[in-house]
Amino acid sequence: MKNQILMLAYISVAVGIFGGMLIVLLLSIFRQRQVINSLVSPQDFLGLPCIVEIPFDTNSRGKVSLSIKGSNLQLIARTEESKEFTKGEKVFIVGTENNQVWVVSPSFFHNQE
Repeated sequence: MKNQILMLAYISVAVGIFGGMLIVLLLSIFRQRQVINSLVSPQDFLGLPCIVEIPFDTNSRGKVSLSIKGSNLQLIARTEESKEFTKGEKVFIVGTENNQVWVVSPSFFHNQE
């Protein structure tokens, strides 16, 4: 009886170790296939909506904020639209140049049709 309990304990420990190693192996295989990239490139900004933080117009620069890949960014913004963008207004990024973004209002897309 004592030998059976001891043998059952050894088998339980062996099964536990084997199961744990199997889980670690499967997780490592899954993680190797997973692409993790939090690097943000200027091309990632195109088409994204953002919010005006510092007002601006055609003759001045302002600042916009946006969320991308889990990060909140604030960027210098410019526009070629002949309108003034006010704080809190929603705009869309249409280009990047020299660490600045070029933005347009949502109505810009409706006027192009």
